[in-house]
Amino acid sequence: MKSISSLFARARCLPMEAGQSGQACIIRMTVDAASVTNLRQLAMRVCGDALEFMRIAMCGGSARIQVWMCVRRPVAALLREAVARQMPDARLGQAGGLPGVRL
Repeated sequence: MKSISSLFARARCLPMEAGQSGQACIIRMTVDAASVTNLRQLAMRVCGDALEFMRIAMCGGSARIQVWMCVRRPVAALLREAVARQMPDARLGQAGGLPGVRL
């Protein structure tokens, strides 16, 4: 299967500092239920192969969805900026590293 990162020049040209290319970072956010598909497409476009997983769960009693995305640290800031620009209704939480986890 061909890598999706080859389709997007930005994902191929990310600056990687020595020793940081494999560090994982979790980004937490909540979005409207109608925006989940747009968020997934945006994440794949920005991150490519650097997106390790995306977990989605319903917020109790509301039309919002909780999302956790595990990405490699060099793309975390790019993804947060892209989400903030493209999805102003998204509530971005704190991004946290995973100590001792290398991908």
